[in-house]
Amino acid sequence: MCTTIGFSYNNGYVFGRTLEVGATLDNKLLFIPKNIDVTKTPDKTYQSKYSILGSGFFNIPSFGEGINEKGLMGSNNLFPGYASFSDEPIKGMINTTTSQAFDYLLTRCANVNEVKKEAENINLVKQLNGDESASNHFFFMDESGDKVVLEPKSGKLIAYTNPFGVLTNAPEFHWHQTNLKNYLNLKSENTKESQFNQQKVTQTGVGTGMLGLPGDFTPPSRFIRAAYYVSNTPKTMERNSALLQGFRILAHFDIPEGAIIYNDKKQSHQTLYTSMMDTHKRSFHIKNRSNTYIHNFYLEDFVNENEITFIELKKTMKL
Repeated sequence: MCTTIGFSYNNGYVFGRTLEVGATLDNKLLFIPKNIDVTKTPDKTYQSKYSILGSGFFNIPSFGEGINEKGLMGSNNLFPGYASFSDEPIKGMINTTTSQAFDYLLTRCANVNEVKKEAENINLVKQLNGDESASNHFFFMDESGDKVVLEPKSGKLIAYTNPFGVLTNAPEFHWHQTNLKNYLNLKSENTKESQFNQQKVTQTGVGTGMLGLPGDFTPPSRFIRAAYYVSNTPKTMERNSALLQGFRILAHFDIPEGAIIYNDKKQSHQTLYTSMMDTHKRSFHIKNRSNTYIHNFYLEDFVNENEITFIELKKTMKL
């Protein structure tokens, strides 16, 4: 389960996500410089064209999300039950798996237009060299505000323009887009009063325009909620206010321990971390479930770094 959002402010764009899992993952800041081997296929090894900053796990040089030096931002989200893959490599295509495909696009594309073009050359294979394709889909946004969702179908990455600046999980993106039609009544203005059998009834408090906004943690409900918040975010915010707005929005999708039990082992599905990125300063910001302090990182601080770098995040917070 993941929720990703992206929106504009007065001098750029911010983009971020929550990551929810049922297990503890050793997530760290990950930096990959340009000209480093990233994607290995049966025919070729592809290097990064640009330096990238984002999140990684267990010292594995692969991104959950990140921003590159050209301002392209991406998020790799779970898509359970809806992704489908090719059984065999196809000659002339870039044959790879989902995680490596995401890394390939994030490290080699400068903008969404390049992402869409490169995605046409990728064949996602179910299993390749011991690596199995996970059921994931991707959301990319660039410094011009252009946005695209890529979803695996029979090994091809199907592109959907994303005007809403939101991605959650299953079902397919076009289903979520259609589902928005069920919530046309939502508005930020209050409904102060109404008539029932010629009797005036007044509001008990603010927020009456949001009546019917779904509050559960299912992917369709989170999509509607996120789309509403992003749509009603002012576009004239300063950078710091926009980043904090992103964290505030994503706080509505923060799953506390014990709220969702997802298997026979009674494991709790909860938010591992929340991250935000910014195109103007090429920055990456992250907080985790046991330390709500926001860690701030900037690509400019890594200009002299020529190796893949992992940075530990503070795991605990003193109260």
